[in-house]
Amino acid sequence: MTLWKNNYESKLISLADAASKIDSGDKIWAGGYLSVPVLFLKELEKIAMMLKGTELYSGLLTYPYEFLKPEYRGHLTYRSLFMGPLEKKFQHKGNVEIIPYHLSNVGQVLDAVGCNVMVVEVTPPNKDGFVSMGACGGMGNKHLLPNVDLVIAVVNESQPFIGNPENLLHIDDVTFFAEGHHPIAGPKPVEPSDLEISIAEHVLPYIHDGATIQIGIGTISNALGMGLKGRKNLGIHTEMFTESMMELCKSGVISGAEKNYKPNKIVAAFAAGSQELIDYIDNNPDIEIGNVVVVNHPNEIAKNNNFVSINTCIMTDLTGQIASEGVGHTQISGSGGQVDFVRGATFSNGGLSVIALSSTYKGPNGVESTICSALPAGTPVTTLRNDVHLIATEYGIVDLRGLTTKQRAEALINIAHPDFRNALRDEAITNGLCK
Repeated sequence: MTLWKNNYESKLISLADAASKIDSGDKIWAGGYLSVPVLFLKELEKIAMMLKGTELYSGLLTYPYEFLKPEYRGHLTYRSLFMGPLEKKFQHKGNVEIIPYHLSNVGQVLDAVGCNVMVVEVTPPNKDGFVSMGACGGMGNKHLLPNVDLVIAVVNESQPFIGNPENLLHIDDVTFFAEGHHPIAGPKPVEPSDLEISIAEHVLPYIHDGATIQIGIGTISNALGMGLKGRKNLGIHTEMFTESMMELCKSGVISGAEKNYKPNKIVAAFAAGSQELIDYIDNNPDIEIGNVVVVNHPNEIAKNNNFVSINTCIMTDLTGQIASEGVGHTQISGSGGQVDFVRGATFSNGGLSVIALSSTYKGPNGVESTICSALPAGTPVTTLRNDVHLIATEYGIVDLRGLTTKQRAEALINIAHPDFRNALRDEAITNGLCK
């Protein structure tokens, strides 16, 4: 038996024993999304009420943990770096607090928090004694590694092996190992609606052969992915590698042959999707999942010429202020990397960014316009109007660069839902935004 195998077996403990290593006052980083050590946290919550002042940092939880309930606050206080559906449910009356930031700044956030424990999921070790941090291993783990006192790696055979150095840990880097196998794949995404396809159709003419793209998550994004199947030699530099991107790869659209930076490589900070996607990225030499601090940095993004960033939002005001993470004081998701990629596209030679949204949504008063004269009080502005390039709805696409605030208002009213245009124009006139 090789030395690393002896070392591995000497560090292997049960999940219950791993949870017992957590002390009162510890600050725990538990990765994000598919890196979250689900079965470890289930063990930890069994003893959480005996802890005092322990803090847990993670994001986009996929399991309904008991510790999200309010009685755990002060024992195992949960602070989220990205608001998923479960965190949203418990944000006002449960044990959830949100930290706002850009994903490229996650290193600064973790440094400010001062976590002393890291617990993340990994693959079984390879023949050289390395484990991969899997589909979401780029979410700040490597940044934090030198600064923590305790590293617990939970081995999950469902995690895909991503072999680039930024995603690997050696046996020697880990204090303890535990096994916690469970599925990580989600369902296949639903087919995009006619409305979402019509939004995509307005965006597609701006994506040319040879471009490098970033596409966010969601059904509008899936529609864009489907619409790009006629393009050639596209490249990918993205925050999240998604189902639509996998389909583009399989159809031969993605080659990276014309990428001037990291040609032929698909660069991402994390990946998530169906079992088909998990299998696709497993041991795929074309895919590089790197540290999100680097992947999402606008300077790094801008190294790609002809870069096109496409993201979605919740709503926009008539001057182009973009709200993508919440309405009022209710958090819906997180800032994520939207601003990172908008600014990276701005600095790219030939770059362009697009924000896409449906023209309406179902609000408390029925159907409401996503284009409004002013964002509701308390709504966080995710992307500043000064950074916005193009905004698209199912009624068209407008380029806000070089437009005055009055011209912006007119342009955005023209792509609002027809039922709301007259009211928007009246409000704009009242506020001095239209003549």
